[in-house]
Amino acid sequence: MKYRNILLVDDDTDDAEIFVTALQTINNKIKYSVENNALEALKKLQHSKLSPDMIFLDYHMPYLDGTEFLKLLRSVKELKKIPVVLYSGHSGTLLKEAVDKFKKVQFLKKHENFRKLTELLNDIITLETATKK
Repeated sequence: MKYRNILLVDDDTDDAEIFVTALQTINNKIKYSVENNALEALKKLQHSKLSPDMIFLDYHMPYLDGTEFLKLLRSVKELKKIPVVLYSGHSGTLLKEAVDKFKKVQFLKKHENFRKLTELLNDIITLETATKK
């Protein structure tokens, strides 16, 4: 499994806890970091305090929304190749536009069903691994 270091940027602590539990269910050797503030996460990424293989990003965040985060992330040479998955409870037009506009961006809808979330996360990690080979 290529993606062993995951960053989740999500201001909802309950959603973050469920996400982390799902990751650990898939593979307990996956390392993860959780940031609840997109602006702070971006600063840490820019200063190499975080070095994820993949970022899961809640689209609706205070201080810096998903589109703004992606614009800034993609403007930094060392960070622009990190795959990002928009992770949101909403699936509106803005999310579709963001996925279409930015390279290496996917979308994952937040699920209340833990089993389904685990399956989808596993599929994303597995598909990304297969694509990268």
